[in-house]
Amino acid sequence: MIALTLMLTVGMVITSCISTRDTVRLNKVELGMNKSDIQHLLGTPLFKNANEQGEKWGYRKYVGEITDSEEMYFIVKFDTNDRVIAYQSVKAPDRNRHM
Repeated sequence: MIALTLMLTVGMVITSCISTRDTVRLNKVELGMNKSDIQHLLGTPLFKNANEQGEKWGYRKYVGEITDSEEMYFIVKFDTNDRVIAYQSVKAPDRNRHM
């Protein structure tokens, strides 16, 4: 059981995931933090998007139990001075939707 828990934890860290069981880190995100603060707190983002107004970093997180969880993204928005101006959780797109 310990080996399985360790394997799942390592797998989530490697894929830039934030578990809701570790919401302590998410709750520490504050307006005005810089990119270095966020990377130290949350790790390497899953994705980054930038434009002339600033940059967004996205982290994958899961809500619920391991066997029945919902995939979400935790988005951190930075201004042109690399300071946090907003953050939010959004539902991830449905990967099972057929086109």
